[in-house]
Amino acid sequence: MQPAGAAPAPSSNSVAVLYLENLSHDTTDAYLADGLTEEITDRLGAIERLQVKSRSLVRRAQGPAPGDLMTLSRTLRVRYVVEGSVRRSGARVRVSVRLVRAADGFRVWGASFDRGAMDLLAIEADIAREVATAIGGRLLPAEQATLALRPTGHPEAYDHFMRGNYYLERRTPDAGRRAIEEYDAAVRLDPVFVKALARVAHVHAIFLIRGWQYPGLGPESLLARGLALADRALRQDSGAADAWLARGALLWSVDPTLQSPKEALGRATRLDPANAEAWLTYGATLTHLGDTAAASRSLRQALAIDPALSIAMIVLADGAFIERRYEAARRWADSALAVDPGFHDGYAMRAVFRLYRGDTAGARGDAQSAIRVAAGEQNWEERVLAQLAAREGDTVRARGLIERLLADAPNAPTVNPFYARHLAAALVALGDQQRALEVLESVRPRGAHLWFFLRSPEFDAIRSHPRFERLLDESRPR
Repeated sequence: MQPAGAAPAPSSNSVAVLYLENLSHDTTDAYLADGLTEEITDRLGAIERLQVKSRSLVRRAQGPAPGDLMTLSRTLRVRYVVEGSVRRSGARVRVSVRLVRAADGFRVWGASFDRGAMDLLAIEADIAREVATAIGGRLLPAEQATLALRPTGHPEAYDHFMRGNYYLERRTPDAGRRAIEEYDAAVRLDPVFVKALARVAHVHAIFLIRGWQYPGLGPESLLARGLALADRALRQDSGAADAWLARGALLWSVDPTLQSPKEALGRATRLDPANAEAWLTYGATLTHLGDTAAASRSLRQALAIDPALSIAMIVLADGAFIERRYEAARRWADSALAVDPGFHDGYAMRAVFRLYRGDTAGARGDAQSAIRVAAGEQNWEERVLAQLAAREGDTVRARGLIERLLADAPNAPTVNPFYARHLAAALVALGDQQRALEVLESVRPRGAHLWFFLRSPEFDAIRSHPRFERLLDESRPR
């Protein structure tokens, strides 16, 4: 009998795939260890009777260095753990993997695969099949077919795809550009590689949503190229959830009504109900449309799939802030930073929430933390520092910070209402209502995103202004 108050025992079919150790002499082979880990995790996750911990949850628990296996298994609450290492030597790769029963450290299965570096797809499929069989017993024919699926028949294209995934995970402008280069290389080698087409389209959407600059391509060109890539993927496979996710994310940045992204993202969640990012983006869309209840369900579904999805917590936090539920906003931000202490957006948004609760010291500390971890980002959290300077009577410093923000994002207000919100909020705090209204009025097209941001308490000081009232009415979802 389980003692009162004890945590329930892990499910008998629960497993976590720990990130494989890179034993190669070349540190640039880190993408290989990460890529193999993530693809094995995804293959096992496609077997419905297995409970596979999300990659981000495992990464958070594992940290930068290997930890004690028993401690990790208790943290992740799993019955089994997959661990191992990867070593590349010339044109060959050696992958050593073990399936361990967490309770006693017993090795249930283990093997080493010494093959050509272009045989990664076969290695992943073999490992996933052996692990799934060891945990769940004999596999059904449909399960065997699922584990044997290959996204491409071109090994070199797959290598570029894995490199692209490695850079995409970093979520910085420089890494995003590298990711596009790698995915483009994969698609040149295999023009019908649906996963690569969908992934590179999604990176284009990230650039648009984040307001990042891409050399030689303006926002309109990024959008056109991204949509063309997503459509190519959908012509190959109309049931590709990742391609619908990419299309929805691209349209999210330009459709003022948000109806077309809502439709595309809803389709992505139906095609792949286990896709946490699809639920996240769908939930963010519903949030900006003002459908609070449906948005909360979608975002909580994303967190049920991936409890370490800190950006979903920040979307929930911002929704609470807009509704003046300040303590709920702070708690969600606290949760996001608890699972990811290096999360830039978590610090930046919590700085805003603390500022509006009168916690100036906490707001300053969070803004400075966001700047510290945001290498290469446009530091919109500096507007919190500008507001603090204004409150302290240092208008020279406040104006200097705001001018720098305006200079760093010269085109953002005409493309991205996200940046317009933060620039205008800083100007309102400084008492420059005329200029704040000009920034908000420059947003094109006006629609659901702008309407959502205009509801923020950041604009209460100009809420009764006729120009603001007109903006609010013109942007309201119809």
